[in-house]
Amino acid sequence: MFRNPISAFACGLLGMGILMGVQADTVPLGVTVKGAAKSVTGPTEAALAFPGEQEFAFSITNATEWLNGTAIRLRLVWPEGAPQYSGGLVWLKDRNDFWHQYLLPGHLQAGVTNELTVPFQPGADGWNTPGHSIGWDHRTRINPQSVGFRVFADNAFTGRCTLVSATLETAKPSGLPTIAHVHPMTANPQVLECYEARFDLPDRYTDPFNPAVIDAGADIVTPAGTTNRIYAFYYQPHYRLEDELGEPVEPEGHPEWRIRYCPREPGDYTVSLYAKDAFGETAQTNILRFTAAPAAPDAQRFIRVSTKDNRYFETDDGNLYYPIGHNTRSANDKRMDDKFPWIFRKEKSTTAYRHYFKKMHESGENWAEVWMSAWSLGLEWTEGIGGYHGAGDYHMGNAWELDQVLDLAKQYRIHINLVLNYHGRMSSWCDPEWHLHPYNAATPGGWLKMPLEFFKDPKAIDCQKRFIRYTHARWGWSPMIFGYELCSELNLTGHESHHRTNFDPNVVAWCKVLSEYFEEIDCYPHLVSTHVSNDFNYLNPAHCTLPTLDFNPLDAYHHTQPERIITLAAATADAGLAYKKPILITEFGGSPMAAGRKHLMIEQHAALWSGVCVPLAGTPMFWWWQVVDENDLYTRYTAVSKFMAGLDPRDPTAKRIEPAVTPQTPEHAAVAKTYLATGTASPLAARCYVYPRVYPRDDGPLPEVSHLAVTLTGMAPGLFRIELFETEKGTMVRKFDARSENGTLVVPLPKFRLDCAFRLRQIAATTGK
Repeated sequence: MFRNPISAFACGLLGMGILMGVQADTVPLGVTVKGAAKSVTGPTEAALAFPGEQEFAFSITNATEWLNGTAIRLRLVWPEGAPQYSGGLVWLKDRNDFWHQYLLPGHLQAGVTNELTVPFQPGADGWNTPGHSIGWDHRTRINPQSVGFRVFADNAFTGRCTLVSATLETAKPSGLPTIAHVHPMTANPQVLECYEARFDLPDRYTDPFNPAVIDAGADIVTPAGTTNRIYAFYYQPHYRLEDELGEPVEPEGHPEWRIRYCPREPGDYTVSLYAKDAFGETAQTNILRFTAAPAAPDAQRFIRVSTKDNRYFETDDGNLYYPIGHNTRSANDKRMDDKFPWIFRKEKSTTAYRHYFKKMHESGENWAEVWMSAWSLGLEWTEGIGGYHGAGDYHMGNAWELDQVLDLAKQYRIHINLVLNYHGRMSSWCDPEWHLHPYNAATPGGWLKMPLEFFKDPKAIDCQKRFIRYTHARWGWSPMIFGYELCSELNLTGHESHHRTNFDPNVVAWCKVLSEYFEEIDCYPHLVSTHVSNDFNYLNPAHCTLPTLDFNPLDAYHHTQPERIITLAAATADAGLAYKKPILITEFGGSPMAAGRKHLMIEQHAALWSGVCVPLAGTPMFWWWQVVDENDLYTRYTAVSKFMAGLDPRDPTAKRIEPAVTPQTPEHAAVAKTYLATGTASPLAARCYVYPRVYPRDDGPLPEVSHLAVTLTGMAPGLFRIELFETEKGTMVRKFDARSENGTLVVPLPKFRLDCAFRLRQIAATTGK
């Protein structure tokens, strides 16, 4: 009798406690010969015609039994006269289309019954994935597309063989969740940088993303004696292939567990790990120790609402953070080819952010928005779509890609507003994706019937908490996360097109519950928000005043002329005052379906300059990021960043103003009537944008404008330093001093083309006039 050597396998079973008095169950496998119509569980005869191969496909009554498998045992009668160098292998094609195979050592023995044992437990030696480097682990065996046995030979032979039996040995896991192979991955820990460590747990968790199945994490004691609890996350290594055929992301090696933490003070830290599952809890106290060096002078910091002026943001050390940037939702927007068909666009992967963030950084931008969407960087979506596997089963390839995107953000100093959900997922009428949502009962594993049930169903809310926990465990360490946006365009969810879903009490309660959960688990903490579409008229006070939502982001779309964006920016700033929080326009650019190229060029320019001059918390975010890239509109951000350099708008006494534009001579009165101004002023400082009522629509040379002035009232008595800027490059064209009289300060404007901006501050106070 020929038996495969299984010493390594036996050692593996001993390590699992299976050969030490634990009774293993045997599950018969159905067998289907290649080309046969049905499966049988008894002896199965098959014809052989070599050179070539023959296959036996295996089936099992309950697919979850594969996950308990420890070995496949086969009894094969190999015919007399069969080639000496006959071989066999067992394969498994997993749910992600990877082919795994175990090549039997030695050769099949002719004229006898070969008793074959193939190790099937996680980590078993001998399994490989041709052309790939992914390991053999527990989750590889979830719902395999096929499992089978192949025999083959190169020499000529015809005959028949019999597979007498095929069984799966199974054993259910047991024992405490042992923490092993703990290693720090950060060589030189430093304040405001990532401290990362890895460790192993028993590879037995089908759902490692559910803390009710496996809850693992760390308690980190800081130099000040404070204990920060952070959660561990399941991690599958990946790599990217980049060539002329594409840029696919591939898994490699075995999964592991990791923690990531951001130390915020220099000194000594201790790390204690814990793991808890159905079999009990394991703890390793002070298993790791590290010393964090002081932060680099230019280290990026976490962002907060300003304690000095709640309309703005600041870093956690009290310095102004003024967001300047545009939206970069994903690498591509499929609507671009429809709306702007002037060039051919090649589909891009997330490597596009290398280019986007580099250009943004070089242009003075410091802020972007990125979505975790079904088509880019999402973690959960419907089974069978782009590597997703339904509710709660996270896409490890996309998670790895988001690691890379945030690394790029750090490299180029771009803070990210990370959007966790978007309206289409929970909408059956606006950009509808509800029919594909993994919580929808119409999809595999779903259970909800209507999209608004997403916001009130306990199971759905629990799933969102798990998603938040994983997201924060993996990326929450990073100061480059400007904030978490629970849902974008919340008012477009549901099944009715009234644009007011955000007024539904269940939706408000959902925002409250999840933002409070963030507050509970985030030791840093980050900003949290939700977002509405259209414009400020759709803000819900009950939503905007929730104390656990830190700012109010929204759209500023419209269906009129491009100049409308200036009044929208001003009105949005006014609307935010009631809530005593920052307010930000994170999408604009014509209507939600865009506008003509000239319209967008005018609107983007006008929004940037009016936006920095009214008391918004940052520049409005232009939505059409590929328009920015293809037309090299990055320089417009350079211009406004120059204007804002050294300017700190935090001043609770500053109010939005619309000062009068006046002629300096009577003959320029008609020109003055064609101009307006908008801005923000306190008695001691002001910034204003001066613009035409109607921007030119042609591309010809702009006429020169002169002999105009802007009159400010309510100014303190004294001498003011005035700096005037042209808006194309943000160059300061004139600097001079002027004195206020009776609270009025007249700012004479130099010659300019199209528009201009100025800023001023008091440099010397006087008494009296």
